Amino acid sequence: MLPSQEASKLYHDNYMRNSRAIGVLWAIFTICFAIINVVVFIQPYWIGDSVSTPKPGYFGLFQYCTGDDGNNREIKCHGSFSEFGNIPSGAFKAASFFVLLSMVLILGCITCFALFFFCNTATVYKICAWMQLLAVVNSKQGSSLAPGPSLGKKDLNLK
Repeated sequence: MLPSQEASKLYHDNYMRNSRAIGVLWAIFTICFAIINVVVFIQPYWIGDSVSTPKPGYFGLFQYCTGDDGNNREIKCHGSFSEFGNIPSGAFKAASFFVLLSMVLILGCITCFALFFFCNTATVYKICAWMQLLAVVNSKQGSSLAPGPSLGKKDLNLK
């Protein structure tokens, strides 16, 4: 082989090794983002109680939990995403929708990683990049639409 061909092959091998490492890192960070996204959607701990609240409780996207007036700290949770009409406010409904859409997109992106076995890697990277971008936009939109901590029972139409 000519020296220029050997150098070209060396650079190509180095490039391929580095691109695979970057792809693995991207997959790891995507899985981490998916875990965070699922936890954010499921957990009802978006807004919590404080020292000045009359009784313990907290709100999630589609679920709210309140405690009784007694000394025991037992908390009962109400609401489910399957009962979308019972979500207390329009802001929580919109935030729930956008965070759910973000979660579905990022889980779909993880599923699309299986396309590496069937498609060109550049095509898979482009598909996953667009899905992740849309997931981030929807997650941000859901976070910005969620009501803030100054929200009261009267604002949520709770009993």
